[in-house]
Amino acid sequence: MKNDSILCHLGAPRTAKPASLAEYGKLRESIILSPWAYLSEIDFIKAVTEKGQPFYSCLFTRDLMELGQEKLCWRQQVFAGADFDSVDVPVLDMVKRFSGMGLTPHFSYHTFSHNPASGLHNYRLVWKTETDLSLTYDQTFSALKKIRELSGNLSDGRATSVSRMWQGSNSGVVTYCSGAKRLDLRALCDG
Repeated sequence: MKNDSILCHLGAPRTAKPASLAEYGKLRESIILSPWAYLSEIDFIKAVTEKGQPFYSCLFTRDLMELGQEKLCWRQQVFAGADFDSVDVPVLDMVKRFSGMGLTPHFSYHTFSHNPASGLHNYRLVWKTETDLSLTYDQTFSALKKIRELSGNLSDGRATSVSRMWQGSNSGVVTYCSGAKRLDLRALCDG
């Protein structure tokens, strides 16, 4: 694989997040049961931030995937993310905060819920992660919790799920750093 290619679970284009748990479940199932997507990082970012395509931050072994068995089916983390809902800190300020720690996000975008007129901000920061096949599910969870702590606990605590499905957006990318260092989840969970 080339360095700028992404292997992931990716859903079809959308213009809104699922409106019900039933719709969410159907979307989840269709993404997980589909073959992994393999595309350039630019195409991936456009798919997520312009076409609203949902994605998983990890890879599952599809043959084992059953409802409620994510921990057994999880294979490795591809992305780490931080989700910010109705916060008073703008996305660019949060990107600067993480960049100041040497943890520059790969890209960021406003979510479907973002409403500038409210005065609050809804956005997501996404990092590509180092490939570490010896990292366990629980270690990955610890690293994702650390990202939340580093955000000043402003990011959504439910977004620390290792097997989270992330919704895309149609608002475009806010920041993109092609040279951002991949996030070392082992260092985060050990640190």
